[in-house]
Amino acid sequence: MTSEQVWRDCYAQVLAPSFPADELVGEDDFVAACRRPTSQVVVALDGTEPVGVSVVDAVAPDAPVALLSYLASHPVRRAGGVGSRLMERLRARGPMLLVEIEDPRAHDDRGFGDPRRRIEFYRRHGVRALDVPFFQPPVAPGRPRVEGMLLGVLTPGPVPERIDAGPVRAYLTDYLRGSGEDLDAAPASTLLEALAGETVPVIDLPTTEETT
Repeated sequence: MTSEQVWRDCYAQVLAPSFPADELVGEDDFVAACRRPTSQVVVALDGTEPVGVSVVDAVAPDAPVALLSYLASHPVRRAGGVGSRLMERLRARGPMLLVEIEDPRAHDDRGFGDPRRRIEFYRRHGVRALDVPFFQPPVAPGRPRVEGMLLGVLTPGPVPERIDAGPVRAYLTDYLRGSGEDLDAAPASTLLEALAGETVPVIDLPTTEETT
C-alpha cells in the first residue's frame, strides 16, 4: 500500500468521522499537507488499517511553535489508548504545541465525538489554554470561521503560568493571513492584540463540572 493510500484511508476512516466539515480541510489538502516538510503526520496502524492520526503544522521545521491541527482516533477505537500514545509522542517531540479545541461550553456533541470527553482527554495529558479570544479561521475559501474555540498549549514539561507571546503571535499571524483573515479587522485583530505583550497568561481547561 502506498503512503498516499494510507493517508487517504486515514482521512476517510479517522478524520472525517471525528471533525465536522467546517473544522476539517479537504482530502486533497490533507494529502498535500502530509507531503510538506513543515508538517509532521503520524498515522497509527493496526496491521494496514489506520486507527489514529496526529497532524502538526509549523512555519519551518525548526520553528519554536507549531500547531497540532488534528488528533483523532478511529471511532471504534476511542478510549482504547491510541490517542494517549500519540500524545506521549507529541509531548516528547517538542517544541511548544498550540492545540485547537472545541470549548464544550459552546459546542455540543454533533456526532463527531463528545467535546466534554475530548477536553478531559487533553486535561489528563497536561494541556492548558492561552487566555486569548481564539477562533478557528476558515479551513478553505468560502467556509466559515469556527467560534467558541480554545487555544490549548502543550509543552514538553509542565505548562507554565505565562508563555512568551512573541513566537505565538508570529505563528498565528502567519496562520491567520494564510487562511485569508484580515489582520486589521476583528476577530483577527482582537486575537493578535491579546498577544501584544511580552507574555500571555495561561489558564486551565474547563472541567467537566464547568461544562455541564
